[in-house]
Amino acid sequence: MEQEKHFRHICTAGLEKEIIFKTDADYIFGMNSIPVCMADRDISMHAFCLMDNHVHFIAHGTEEDCGEFIKAYRKRLFTLADMSSADICMKEIDDTEYLKRAIAYVLRNPPAAGLAVLPTHYRWSSGPLYFNDGNTLTVNRSVTDIAHMSKRRQQKLFRTRGQLPGHYTVTADGLICPKCYVDYRAVEEIFHSPVRMLYFLSRNDSMEMELTSGILRRARYTDSEMASTVTNLCSEIFSKSSPDALSIDEKYQLADILRKQYGLGIKQLARLTHTSISLLGQVFHPGQSAPGQNSPVQNGQDCNRKGLKPKSGRLRQKQPLPEHLQ
Repeated sequence: MEQEKHFRHICTAGLEKEIIFKTDADYIFGMNSIPVCMADRDISMHAFCLMDNHVHFIAHGTEEDCGEFIKAYRKRLFTLADMSSADICMKEIDDTEYLKRAIAYVLRNPPAAGLAVLPTHYRWSSGPLYFNDGNTLTVNRSVTDIAHMSKRRQQKLFRTRGQLPGHYTVTADGLICPKCYVDYRAVEEIFHSPVRMLYFLSRNDSMEMELTSGILRRARYTDSEMASTVTNLCSEIFSKSSPDALSIDEKYQLADILRKQYGLGIKQLARLTHTSISLLGQVFHPGQSAPGQNSPVQNGQDCNRKGLKPKSGRLRQKQPLPEHLQ
């Protein structure tokens, strides 16, 4: 029986005590591995994001082809890091609303992890392609058609003996232009307009918990391993030398970033940010969102305190995918 094609959110769990992509060359290898692993598999790529210790994809294809893709991709990453603890997850997407939220969630990963970059300006993702004619990643970069490269050059550059389409273009630093293998036009059609896409990118819903809870196994880091990271975040985000120089609100923000990106517990967050355990416990109470995020539970509590009725919890009816995108 022939398998049906569906949109799928594919991801790997965050590595424990190690990162995958340490240099730009590592990220370029990770990016180029996407079309390499798509070759000879009947899947289309609609969105992706490479983070330092995990990856996300929104692809369209059968369960078998998508499964073979992520297994092959994970295998290639073993040349960069020990991926044995990077469990694979695939989640089928069966309606348009959820597809929009999933794409936005994937693209929102960099700023959600505390990186000072917009989703549309993060080079190691498909974010810059949409509603920009697919050109952002290669603006002012000289490109070469793969057809003009020798087979030996291709094998050395892309680390594969497989043949990639000759019309694919490559930048001077060896990056295959993502617009060659990402169906960004289909994503633009799904969102209809830049304004609609920006709306989903800026939404503050429970998508993160929905996709990561019980799926992505969080890494465990010691205080000493996190020390330099904490110092760097203080400098890059708050222009301060250490957590001691932060205001209480900034400490909460720092704790929120560390909690999201590294999955740290309350006690460790308190030690690293020099904040009271009891206060952090109230802020990050299990089942509630971090400061500034409005979870359904938090919304209800805030409304009750103000004597207002919380918003209705009535489920929205699913919107089926357009027939040509199924």
